[in-house]
Amino acid sequence: MTLTSPSALPGVAPAAGKQKLIEAALRLAARDGITLSSLGLRELAREAGLNHNTFYRHFRDSEALGQAAAESIAAQLMAGLKDVRRRAARHADATVGAVEYFLDFVSANPDVFAVGARELHSLASPMRGVLERVLETIARESVDQIAAQNLVPLQDREVLFEVSLDITRHLFSQALDVIDRPQERPRLTARLVRHIRRQFLGAIAAAAPRAHSR
Repeated sequence: MTLTSPSALPGVAPAAGKQKLIEAALRLAARDGITLSSLGLRELAREAGLNHNTFYRHFRDSEALGQAAAESIAAQLMAGLKDVRRRAARHADATVGAVEYFLDFVSANPDVFAVGARELHSLASPMRGVLERVLETIARESVDQIAAQNLVPLQDREVLFEVSLDITRHLFSQALDVIDRPQERPRLTARLVRHIRRQFLGAIAAAAPRAHSR
């Protein structure tokens, strides 16, 4: 397939066109209840306000578009969570702040999480593996910062990773609740904070007998 040259699309910067396609894809998939791979390129381009040939200037296929969207959102989310932890004086502060930031992020990006939940739990979705890797990246980055700031008294980084990945998956699984029932956010916040603390406290307690037996 011949790619459309930039000169054929005046007034649309490459980065701007890419972002418009990502945002349009998420809107359409969320609105129609479909996966990203099911989107028609002409409909997608029309929703983005672009020539339909623009798609192939930025993406190989719909899976590449989905991966770019997932990685972009993950980068924004990780940057915000890092800032929360950096400013935390105690682990409790980091926990509450991280949950509040995550729920704010979900509320500001409902289409992202509606589509992400559908893709993550669909065996047929080519995006499932991409999203699993994104969740693992978020968990790994969390471990790096938790260990660097000594926020949790756990030395085993693999245990920290297991706990962080479980927490990350659980947070994402709860995203639809805050979108669907925003009035219940205080209760959801408290529940998520308790879940995170239980996970870390349980891992710390489990590690204690091993430490004493050495």
